[in-house]
Amino acid sequence: MKEKFNIKEFRTLAGNNWLGSEVLYLDSVDSTNTYLKNLDHEKISHGMMAVTDDQTNGRGQFRKKWLSEPGKNLTFTLLFTPARADGLMLLTVATASAISKVLEDLTKFSSEVKWPNDIFLNGKKIGGVLTECLFMGKTPERVLLGIGLNINQVKFNSELETSATSLMKETGERFNREHVLSRILTAIQHAYGRWHKMDSKLPADVNKNIEGYGQWVTITLNGVQQKGSFKFLGINEKGECLFLNEELDVNTFSHEQIRIITGSNQISETA
Repeated sequence: MKEKFNIKEFRTLAGNNWLGSEVLYLDSVDSTNTYLKNLDHEKISHGMMAVTDDQTNGRGQFRKKWLSEPGKNLTFTLLFTPARADGLMLLTVATASAISKVLEDLTKFSSEVKWPNDIFLNGKKIGGVLTECLFMGKTPERVLLGIGLNINQVKFNSELETSATSLMKETGERFNREHVLSRILTAIQHAYGRWHKMDSKLPADVNKNIEGYGQWVTITLNGVQQKGSFKFLGINEKGECLFLNEELDVNTFSHEQIRIITGSNQISETA
């Protein structure tokens, strides 16, 4: 039996946070990102959230599907109307990093971000962030951060059984989704505030949570593996990846171009 997300309990737990103060609960929807993308301009507000118990056509990077058992996990989208259009990739990674730190605090297991938007817990994928933007001229009319996070699901299809996990699968404990979401929104609200104020220390803080940071790695560029090794220097304020090549020159890449392969020889799978 599907367990319905309790909006009243969530509002109580969320307290005075501005992020998520306006909640649209959808019992079932194809995609929370798509729903908010198609919402009339007059109906949107900065910091609003759409959350569902059953996302039937969840999407991730590179057109991958995000599969989630109804009533077990968290599938939601946050809507922002920022005045700036630059650094949106940094906002994505900062959001993933904020979630990762909450998961570490909840489970005491290590959690990290795999470039560009995957969230791993105890070495397995537990969630991801999908960012989409609608522009009005050069200004973003709305920025959508779609987030999928496995909470109480313990069975996955054969393709994901060994690579995916959830809070319950790792700890053996059932988690209150409303409590987890309130904790996550508090962390994302703080990260957004730092991004909005262009906090110069934000990239350095985020870098510490990205897999491969400070290591020599292999990279693929537009699907082609590059010769040699590169030292991953992290991301800059624009959210671009910086690498030191073997000739000691610094190369800069955007997230659409680059994928990182660490010593485990596993290419990061996106959400």
